Amino acid sequence: MASPTRFESRIAKINYSPGTVYDFAADLRNFRRFVPPGTFSNLDFKQDSCSFMVNPIGTVSISIKEKVLSDKIVYSGNALLQSDFDMILDIRNSAGGHSEIILSVEAELNPFLLMLAKEPLNRFLETIMDEMEKFEGWNDVSEDTESL
Repeated sequence: MASPTRFESRIAKINYSPGTVYDFAADLRNFRRFVPPGTFSNLDFKQDSCSFMVNPIGTVSISIKEKVLSDKIVYSGNALLQSDFDMILDIRNSAGGHSEIILSVEAELNPFLLMLAKEPLNRFLETIMDEMEKFEGWNDVSEDTESL
């Protein structure tokens, strides 16, 4: 079995502590704030899992696989019924109590899927980093217990 392909974002600088970023990212309900209206359908966000419909891929499901307090969160996902992938959020302490984060995606892709996925995944990672750097609501951790 081939080793997974890894796609990695640039380092983003967040003006909040690693603990604050971790607390926010450890609750998947908070990620609905990053979803522009009309982008996905059938959204269902829970504290430790979420799913949504993406055309033409179908349903994408993501759940928290591993957490290392204030340091790392690994999300496990699947799409296209079988395509398992991991998204890894690494959180590092930087000067002044702020954070530096890197988001990676690891997936086992055949050469054809790799060719199709490479550019969109890299663009996705860069867009997410841009949005995370601009985001000011890191202290607003979701307390809503209802799924969407």
